[in-house]
Amino acid sequence: MHERTMRPVISLRLKEWERRMNAKDLATDSARAERIGVSRTTVSRVQQGPSEPGGIRPGENFIAGVLYAFPDLRFEDVFEIEQVSA
Repeated sequence: MHERTMRPVISLRLKEWERRMNAKDLATDSARAERIGVSRTTVSRVQQGPSEPGGIRPGENFIAGVLYAFPDLRFEDVFEIEQVSA
């Protein structure tokens, strides 16, 4: 029997992300993208998540942009590390 290996990945905590962005009057993908320094498409695809067609996990530029643009946010406020099958 073949054993599945697991690997850690970073995911966006979407409900918390939405709550915090709306509280900062950043309700649109364009406003969020401009603030964190990525494209609107990137924001949209990260918010969709990897389980949706075209969706992706947050990458280095997205994560760094969020943490730089919002110094009041900690990594664990809007991101989480989870284990997925490799």
